[in-house]
Amino acid sequence: MKKRWFTSLIIGIIMVISGCLGCLQYGRDMDVYGSYAMTADNYHEERLTVVVNKLYVADQKVCAEEIVKRCRENSFKSVRFSYDQSIPNALYVTVYSSKRQAEKGKQIFSFSYLPEDSDETYNIVNDSDKFMLKLEK
Repeated sequence: MKKRWFTSLIIGIIMVISGCLGCLQYGRDMDVYGSYAMTADNYHEERLTVVVNKLYVADQKVCAEEIVKRCRENSFKSVRFSYDQSIPNALYVTVYSSKRQAEKGKQIFSFSYLPEDSDETYNIVNDSDKFMLKLEK
């Protein structure tokens, strides 16, 4: 009887820990932690700090593409970009796993989303096919 109770307890603990880890990895959505925009004449540059709210990021490129997609669609939960005034010609993003890691300055990776050529007339919404994603760290 004691052995059966102990086995049930261990299985229960494993299930609770698995549920907590699953929630930490998949139960929360990414969001913008901070943003900074620089505009000069017809050039607009956006610098973002994004918190992905995950324990780890398996594929940084896929994560970066999702962030760019959300920037283009303006679909972050806590930030709305003013694309009616100007649309970014360049995007620089630093990615952190959590707000706590962002406060400590421990980034997972960073990336830039820039035009393939140096033409500053392209923007990330209307000319996304002319941009390239460059992962750093």
